[in-house]
Amino acid sequence: MTDTPADTPADLPPLPEMVFDHTGFITPDIDASVRFWQDTMGFQAQPIGDRRLPWLAAFTGVDGAQVRLVHLYGHGAHIEFIQFETPQDVPAHPRATQGNVAHVCLRTADVAALRARILAGGGRDQGRLVAIDEGIAKGLRGLYMMDPHGVLIEIVEQPRG
Repeated sequence: MTDTPADTPADLPPLPEMVFDHTGFITPDIDASVRFWQDTMGFQAQPIGDRRLPWLAAFTGVDGAQVRLVHLYGHGAHIEFIQFETPQDVPAHPRATQGNVAHVCLRTADVAALRARILAGGGRDQGRLVAIDEGIAKGLRGLYMMDPHGVLIEIVEQPRG
């Protein structure tokens, strides 16, 4: 028996030091995404930047890539939104059940108030507010919502006490 977990190949190279930096989302409208995440969700946006030099195509693996991007900071997190100006694609309509669809999870002291703010800011419900009765969030309330472009937002109450 070895100390290597059964699902980890023994011949992997050593894991180098790393830290988590940010999560990014592709958006069809960066200005609208900034408005929602800044005005509604309370993140602070850095200025929107343009990336148009040839290195970007190689970096992203997207031929002819030209993008606008922004980094937003708040609530102990760093998120990035990228709008591809070229090439453009048809926006996807992600669902919570699709593979490779990510979500942002936020804990709040008042899940109903945050839900109302997200709805007023142009977001929408994905699920409905429920009491969670199993797992690490047992006893809390929460739900999945979406920003105006379909980014999933999980909101869960902070534990009391």
